[in-house]
Amino acid sequence: MTGRRTGSGRRSAAVLALAVSALAGCGDGAGAGPGSGAWDEPDDYAYTLELFDGDCGAASKGAWRITVENGTAVEAEPLNDEAHQSSWAEGAPTIGEQPAGALGVREDGAHDRVDIDLVDEGPEAGRPLRVHYVDRGGGAEGEGYEGCEEYRDVELPD
Repeated sequence: MTGRRTGSGRRSAAVLALAVSALAGCGDGAGAGPGSGAWDEPDDYAYTLELFDGDCGAASKGAWRITVENGTAVEAEPLNDEAHQSSWAEGAPTIGEQPAGALGVREDGAHDRVDIDLVDEGPEAGRPLRVHYVDRGGGAEGEGYEGCEEYRDVELPD
């Protein structure tokens, strides 16, 4: 099950507040702590990150198995042809870093719309599951961009 948080890039203060509450898992007013819906990102884990052109499930732009150690992504194994044709310029992201980047948590409001689906129940409650975002047009060709990022198959070390 997932919960959805939505924000507008035109209201940078609202986007910043949404980013903080969505990433903290407390957008519904719940406090942090066990059973509160706030996901405490572990220091060590592995997960699959897949990027899509459009909605999640659309054409894949790449899928990677990412290993995180001591809070830092240390390995990104490409899982499909699209991923083999690209790389992470600044290193692969952790689950906590990726939604913050998609929200564009900065004063200029980088996105027109950002929807974050969170895990609703269980030990991973509050963990980002997927982010769908739409960038406004205004680049060199005046076209916007729609994309989705999905975070799945999270495994903790034994």
